[in-house]
Amino acid sequence: MDVQAISNLIDCARKHEEGSSHLQSLVCQQLEQLHHTIELPEDMACETLLKFADEYIDHVPNFLEALDQASLELGIESFISPFLSIAEENFLAPVLQSQNNVGLFDLLDKAYFAHRLIEEVNDSYLSKTGGTLITMNMTWANLIIHAILGEEFGNELDKIVEQTVKQVMRSQEIYNDRMFKDFVNNRNPEQWVSTCSKWNCLSSRMSIELKFTSAA
Repeated sequence: MDVQAISNLIDCARKHEEGSSHLQSLVCQQLEQLHHTIELPEDMACETLLKFADEYIDHVPNFLEALDQASLELGIESFISPFLSIAEENFLAPVLQSQNNVGLFDLLDKAYFAHRLIEEVNDSYLSKTGGTLITMNMTWANLIIHAILGEEFGNELDKIVEQTVKQVMRSQEIYNDRMFKDFVNNRNPEQWVSTCSKWNCLSSRMSIELKFTSAA
């Protein structure tokens, strides 16, 4: 996995954003369209959401690398690596690498795809085995980015993610293998805690809250 290439692309995109402010424009335009369950600090709503989107993108290489290393340590790389490769290839798409003006705006949907892909893998494992493979909750952060991307585009990406996971799991026998079932039955969730802790506190650390009420 070429994590450095992903980091380099993000660094270049961040420099481009300094001059274009495309992501900032998108975020500020979407403030009024955000779901009413997403609460932001009133005095710095746009700035807070922009910083969150930036960190969401920046988190991709660390997130994928952490999962890659953890899967190696636990001996389950064969289960995780196909999806990590898909996330990496999508993020480093040739059309992006060939452009010098790629900005954070162009990478936001790539980051969403990567994070949603892992979330969907987790959900699929849950439906197949009754237990989660990875002990982390990405729902809040992904919901926020889904809102920034817009309902139509976000739903389109969700469908692509769902179809991708289903196709990979159907096409590879390993996901029905005894070794995989044994791992799920005997895994130690505490081994994932250190890997997941940073992600789980990201939204709350940036003063972004989701309120799930009867009016939601």
